[in-house]
Amino acid sequence: MSDITADISTRTIRGSDRGYIAYHAPRYAFLLRLLTQCGLRQGSQILDIGPSKLTSLIRTKFGIKVDTLGFGADRTESDGRHFQFDLNSTQNGDLWRRDLPQYDFVIMAEVIEHLHTAPELVLAYVRSLIVRGGTLILQTPNAASLPKRIKLLLGRNPYERIRPDSCDPGHFREYTLSELHKIMGDAGFVVQGCITGFYFDARFAHHELGQAREQPFVGALKNMLYPLLPPNLREGITFVGVESR
Repeated sequence: MSDITADISTRTIRGSDRGYIAYHAPRYAFLLRLLTQCGLRQGSQILDIGPSKLTSLIRTKFGIKVDTLGFGADRTESDGRHFQFDLNSTQNGDLWRRDLPQYDFVIMAEVIEHLHTAPELVLAYVRSLIVRGGTLILQTPNAASLPKRIKLLLGRNPYERIRPDSCDPGHFREYTLSELHKIMGDAGFVVQGCITGFYFDARFAHHELGQAREQPFVGALKNMLYPLLPPNLREGITFVGVESR
């Protein structure tokens, strides 16, 4: 376990997000390592779409301000600015916010699956926020992972129903590796890397309502076996794309 993952383990988490953060802790650690490999440093301008625990971890690790985009009113704080914008509005070009800076790095982690707007439209807008040659890190679940295929074979729907809560509707659409390759290219990004993996902690897979209901044996077994799956059957997909104007 990395130092970062240990720092956000369930022993140090309090409140309703405890289970969710425990499940995603390895993913946060993975993204922090990836940002280092991609050259993020002090002085880099960075935007995190969909602020989360990851936002504060980036600020702490790299000692930089991180802007965010998502729900909630515009605000300016000591560690970055927040811009209010619903990415579903990108289907209407007249509604695009054009008052944001341009960024060296944009992170869009576990966001695109929550949108009901065509991803080409969303990424076209995201691209407008990135400097020439800047980097987009796009992370999302794999729609064709092995556990989902098994559920379908058993006659079970592997995808969660859309929730009644309009502020947290869940996943509208998940994507496959080949779909995302094409979507990234169509949106004007050159794919520099595609990483698949199981960067979650399956011991906390059942974290509905914020509870960290542990399944130590089954979860530990999944943590050991899932990373050994062929790339196109793994749970998580991460693309590194470079703006190609």
